[in-house]
Amino acid sequence: MANYKVVIIDDEPWTREVIKQLADWEALGLEVAGEASDGEYGLELIRLTAPDIILTDVKMPHMNGIDLIDTLRNESNDTPVLFISGYDDYNFVRSALKLSAVDYLLKPIKPEELNHQLSNCVKLLAGRKEQKGENRNLEPGFIDAVWASRFYSLRDNLLSSLSSSDINIIKLKCAEIYQLINKNEEETLSKGNLVCIYYTLMNTLENFILSRDFVPKEILQNNHNTFVFSRDSTPKEMMDFIEGLYCIASERIQEHYRNRNRLDISNIRKYIEEHYTEGITLELTAAAYYVSKEYLSKTFKAATGKGFLEYLTELRMERAKELILDYKVPLKEVGEMVGYLDQAHFYKTFKKYFGKTPGEIRGLIIDNK
Repeated sequence: MANYKVVIIDDEPWTREVIKQLADWEALGLEVAGEASDGEYGLELIRLTAPDIILTDVKMPHMNGIDLIDTLRNESNDTPVLFISGYDDYNFVRSALKLSAVDYLLKPIKPEELNHQLSNCVKLLAGRKEQKGENRNLEPGFIDAVWASRFYSLRDNLLSSLSSSDINIIKLKCAEIYQLINKNEEETLSKGNLVCIYYTLMNTLENFILSRDFVPKEILQNNHNTFVFSRDSTPKEMMDFIEGLYCIASERIQEHYRNRNRLDISNIRKYIEEHYTEGITLELTAAAYYVSKEYLSKTFKAATGKGFLEYLTELRMERAKELILDYKVPLKEVGEMVGYLDQAHFYKTFKKYFGKTPGEIRGLIIDNK
């Protein structure tokens, strides 16, 4: 699960895509919470989603990156910022330093530099006493429009349509929301309301998935890309994007329910036995079977009488003992062979399980001989 949210603001689609491809999101505990292609939409996106890290280009239409961050700093927003620039300009660097930027990246972006600076941001956030937005779900604000109450009523209807698992009803409810927006907004929908509608509906979808004991990222998979906010964005494009995600979620949840009902713990045990040397966890195993870790933990214990970690540890320890006594494997290699990358952790777990260290176990056999 991600610890921190990141927004990417750049008017060049390929730059945003490069960043998403090069960053080690999972390893750093990060996830992309939103994207925008100009400073004005970027400002609304940041105000609503309260990201933990901001990546922004300097030269953008409608509001440049320096003005964007200057506006946020005047609002007492101290979110760590990484600037992106195609120019190695001293005046820019000086402006960035004045705005307390963590650093800046020159285009073309190099993966090692990007991940190094993102890591610096994570370290900075970890060192702060009060961290912002640690809940993975976005909490949207309120829509500033006379038709807001009707929108929230239609949103609730859309949520109910998810429970019906009827794709046609889901599409109908999405169409009703778009018609409401289209009917009441003769001019372009305000940036703030467009962003707010999107995250309100996305938050509703993710909470629904979680309430069904599934993981949003696993249900939506590669389709779970953020909608890119730009001056060309229209409510129709946004609602089509959301409708697609709602339909995908409904279909996959039903599919996984059918699979879940046939969830065979013997298959789970076989999976553990085949992958225990790879450092698997309850979370990874649950993801492999498209269920929540809570559901898997409860089901596994009910079927085996043992907790997942207890079962995994027992399997690893007995195999480690076998490697030490029967195969005479060097002690320093045993831990990694049974899935422990940290040697000290392996030794501690082994002693707790057997009451003796690996060396003492091997010594007893030698002494007996």
